[in-house]
Amino acid sequence: MGRIVGIDLGTTTSAISYLKNGKPEIISNLEGKRLTDSVVAVDKFGNIIVGELAKRVVGEKIEEVKRIMGTNRKITLGNKEFTSEEISAEILKKLKNDAEEYLGEEIYEAVITVPAMFTSAQKSATIKAGEMAGFKVERIISEPTAAAMAYGLENMDKNQKILVYDFGGGTFDVSILDLDEGILDVMATAGDNHLGGKNIDELLGKYILSELKRNDLTLRDIKIDVEEMKKDYSVLHVAELNIPSHKVIFDMERKRFEELISPLVEKSIKCIYDALSQAKLVVEDIGVVLLVGGTTRIPLIKNKLKELFGNKVKSFADPQEVVVLGAGVQAGIKSFEISSEEGLIVTDICNYSLGIGCVGVHQGMMMAGVYSVIIPKHSSLPSSKSEIYSTCSDNQTNVHIEVYQGEGQLVMENVLLAEFDIDGIPENKAGSEEIKITFGYSLNDILEVEAEIISTGNKKKIIIEMNDNNNMATKTNYKNSPYYSDYKMIIDMAEEKIKKVSEVNKIKISSILDEMKMNLMEENQEKLQKLDAALTDLLFEV
Repeated sequence: MGRIVGIDLGTTTSAISYLKNGKPEIISNLEGKRLTDSVVAVDKFGNIIVGELAKRVVGEKIEEVKRIMGTNRKITLGNKEFTSEEISAEILKKLKNDAEEYLGEEIYEAVITVPAMFTSAQKSATIKAGEMAGFKVERIISEPTAAAMAYGLENMDKNQKILVYDFGGGTFDVSILDLDEGILDVMATAGDNHLGGKNIDELLGKYILSELKRNDLTLRDIKIDVEEMKKDYSVLHVAELNIPSHKVIFDMERKRFEELISPLVEKSIKCIYDALSQAKLVVEDIGVVLLVGGTTRIPLIKNKLKELFGNKVKSFADPQEVVVLGAGVQAGIKSFEISSEEGLIVTDICNYSLGIGCVGVHQGMMMAGVYSVIIPKHSSLPSSKSEIYSTCSDNQTNVHIEVYQGEGQLVMENVLLAEFDIDGIPENKAGSEEIKITFGYSLNDILEVEAEIISTGNKKKIIIEMNDNNNMATKTNYKNSPYYSDYKMIIDMAEEKIKKVSEVNKIKISSILDEMKMNLMEENQEKLQKLDAALTDLLFEV
């Protein structure tokens, strides 16, 4: 069994960390840099190169692949076509190989971060990329949550509302979390998967080209120089673009730069108010604001946030490193290097509604294909909710259940996750037989769906692993695992104890219990033994 690491797979840069003496530490790549450029290219011999060397390539290269994760779009590089997962896997392979070279040992598993607003398909694509690179990927966490974990590890004694403002290279997220007794509770998330530093680069580049009035220049020609000019505005009041190869010299005041990017910054501020509204909070309720992502170095952004939150705004030494440090903390928790007693427990929320298709009323008409939500968007996780439905035709003995994710009113507007049938309904008049549908959604992104015929007690359950490679493929019940009998007693004890303990302890027990059920399905005996010991200790403690 090798080491577990944390990875920030970013739009512009990526990084890898591990736990050393109880603290997360970033592993430098073979070039001696803590951050690896998320760029993939092919050299003149047809070899794939990744990182700083790829960024220097004048010809064809792939950047910002994160923005198309979870889509079917193919990317041409050299003479080959690649999926977004395959390109991302090349970046992850470099991180893995460089880290193994540094540590002198095999890396077995990774915790990978994703934007808070990533869909299940995007998360699934990220996991697939990780597995293509040779990692086992059981857990992914949102980037703002990872940042809050890095902060929370050093502030376990605090009780405060945390707002994470994460303006990265390709995505923007804002999350509000409640830190209380070592538990990080995600209260709300908002953001834009197509708002990032790259949008600022593009805006600045287009403006410069319009001012230069040069038909022989393209955005690609000045791309790297524009990025450097943007960075200069973090310390200079006047920045210069100087490209001798194209005989270009252009300078501009920071004030004009801020006027250009102000609409994008205002867009991010609107997301703050959206998140506050979701969490039913006001600005004054926030205890600390964490600035995450390289784009937060821009003075305009810092000043806007200080206007809102005053001295509650906290800048890290390097805002681009915070997320990977938090991923390293989660890796330490997973590997039991950080114990459940002293470690952080993270709760989350459901970013998209979950429900089933049924016959119902839509726009005043009774019709099939109506979407009935069972777990609403923004519900706290873990969550368990039930709804009761009835048969819609005489002598109906079977119900076909389709499980969906999304916010549309009709099933056709949402994403189909899984489908199954339950038989054995007693023949009766339409509406006389009732079927209870229960959804249980865990912190590990596992959705259990159970259908029960109320009159007979007959039940059928499926388990959907939301981040599965097959994009939410149905799994068998954990009770079918060959190891289930070995752990049945401790599972039963834990499920009974959950009913009698405080909310804080309920979350702690649920977190380990969910992971145990997942590893029963994976038949991971070594991990099950560690989880058994951790759960036993926790049950005696509470």
